[in-house]
Amino acid sequence: MTVFSSGCQSSSDSAPPTAVVTQKMVLEGVPSASGIERVGDQYYVIGDDSPYLFCLNAQFKVVQKVSLMEASSLVGGRIPKPVKPDLEAITSVMLEGQPYLFIVGSGSTSMRNVGYLVPITRQGAGKPVQVPLEKLYSQLRQNKAITGGAALNIEGLSSDEEYLYLLQRFAPGGHNVLITYTLSSITSFLRGRGEAPKPSTIQPWALPDLAQIKTGFSGMATGLGGRLLFTASAEETPNAVLDGEVYGSLVGWLKAHPEGSSQATLPETVVPVKEKDGSILKSKIESICILDEHRHHLEAVAVADNDNGTSELVVLTFNW
Repeated sequence: MTVFSSGCQSSSDSAPPTAVVTQKMVLEGVPSASGIERVGDQYYVIGDDSPYLFCLNAQFKVVQKVSLMEASSLVGGRIPKPVKPDLEAITSVMLEGQPYLFIVGSGSTSMRNVGYLVPITRQGAGKPVQVPLEKLYSQLRQNKAITGGAALNIEGLSSDEEYLYLLQRFAPGGHNVLITYTLSSITSFLRGRGEAPKPSTIQPWALPDLAQIKTGFSGMATGLGGRLLFTASAEETPNAVLDGEVYGSLVGWLKAHPEGSSQATLPETVVPVKEKDGSILKSKIESICILDEHRHHLEAVAVADNDNGTSELVVLTFNW
């Protein structure tokens, strides 16, 4: 499938949807960026092989660095691949009246079944609390409607007032899947007081190829009108663990609560992210957050990790 739009055209019904990079910069001191969340005028960034949560100001400069875990085996500021927690996704979430950042590992190996709740205070990020995710991930891992013949690989995370959303990334033999929990069902588990709940819904999605390479979910943010802004990337890799050549990234809209179906659903709109000159952005966008959203236009900030330890911040405009 190579069609990049499935409805939701621009307000003029003539201009095709576009996603164009307006600014790029290297995130100095932030290795392997894998997640970004905006809270007020600050940005919180994680790296998949970093033991830290980085807080950036409105100019994208690091102003706070919070240690999430003990890491005695750092090499060049990075946790070696065999033992890294592979922190891949972050969202802000309200639990029992307290705002938190919720950070999760991918679940693709036994070292990656961990999460963190970090309270958000007026002074910034507070003291992290580790959240064991093995029991929750074990349920997901055993559900073939989620993993198919591939490994569990959670790459996206978002929440609103009622729900927590996770994205399972495609790998050969597997699927792109949106997994939804009600906050009322999962809060006790996240706070260490209850059993792992079952998802309220599991929905597979059909994403277009890019450069004849299958694309997989990589990030997500909650938008207006019951929609989820998602990113996906095309990476030539045989499984959920190994890296491969990156051919580009997509951005688009999903319905947060589509009519339940075991069949893969098409996104409302999905387009490749392009440079100003019209060429495909050859970066692996890992996560996205919304700066400003209108009826048929938004501005967003994303982070990219091209598997060499450096991180890139990308500002883009998305019109549909």
